[in-house]
Amino acid sequence: MILKNFFRIISNEAEELYDEDERNYLNLINKYLLFLFLLFLFYSVFIIIFFGDAIISTFLTVITLFWFFLMAVKGKTNRYRKSLKTSFIFVFTLLVFIVSFFHIYTFKNAGVEYFYFSLLFAIPFFFNYKEDFISVLILAFIISANCIACLYFDFDFLPKSTFFEAGDFKTIKLLNILFSIASFLMDISFITQKDDLIFGLMEDTRMKDSTIEDLQKTNTGLLKQQMLINHLTEENIREIYSLAQTNSPLFFDKFQIFFPHFIPAVLSKNPNLIHSELYFCALMKIDFDTKKIAQCTNSSIRAVESKKYRIRKKLNIPSDMNINSFILKI
Repeated sequence: MILKNFFRIISNEAEELYDEDERNYLNLINKYLLFLFLLFLFYSVFIIIFFGDAIISTFLTVITLFWFFLMAVKGKTNRYRKSLKTSFIFVFTLLVFIVSFFHIYTFKNAGVEYFYFSLLFAIPFFFNYKEDFISVLILAFIISANCIACLYFDFDFLPKSTFFEAGDFKTIKLLNILFSIASFLMDISFITQKDDLIFGLMEDTRMKDSTIEDLQKTNTGLLKQQMLINHLTEENIREIYSLAQTNSPLFFDKFQIFFPHFIPAVLSKNPNLIHSELYFCALMKIDFDTKKIAQCTNSSIRAVESKKYRIRKKLNIPSDMNINSFILKI
């Protein structure tokens, strides 16, 4: 009973840890979106006030509202987990083309090209280089291709600003350089926070795994003590384990000799259990987990889980209780 409660506590703590990690990561994403929101909002206000370019200012304002909308979407890391990576790729690509457009729009003299580096350094926050190698490669190629293309081609078909004067580029270039540096520092800050989250999660998971391993060893030790209480020698214990591991036809008979009251006790709970189900109960009684049962019975893990599920239903084992713990108590 104590072990069962320990396992339940560990399981609940693991779920809480996962939920906390999701909340922290979501909070980081929202901070990043807030930064983009403020950046685009500043630019839209700056352009309309100092240059009177209403069209471009409106365009940036619309994008600003897009970041605001993403911040308002609750649980985005859970609800849209499958499409989240695709969404990030789309947003990065959109930002690259926006940077390219403004680079051309300002006659390549306003320092907009520095934002290519800001985007490049933002990739580690949203992607894992090992798991998302292809996605990272695609984004790096898109950013590099746009940067090179804008440097070597004029793109005369794109509109150019009629609101900038020759002297105005110094002011806006300085502004863009300052904001690209700020973006780079923000990217480093977010990446550091993300690494701290991942490291903390890995450390907590390692501690939980270590605790579970210790509990399993304790559980095995208690089982051996129970066998010794039933007047079983170490030789008997090794024999029954060996018969179970080799899937010997003698195992079930020997088991009933060593545990004469177990099978009748199980049948008293449900007399309709078939031989194969009783055999699985016997294996669980000697503390074989799903993987070990699959190995010694030459079955797949899925087949073992299905069999254990049917046993759980027939014995009316509560869903929040570990089936091995239930069997060990019989």
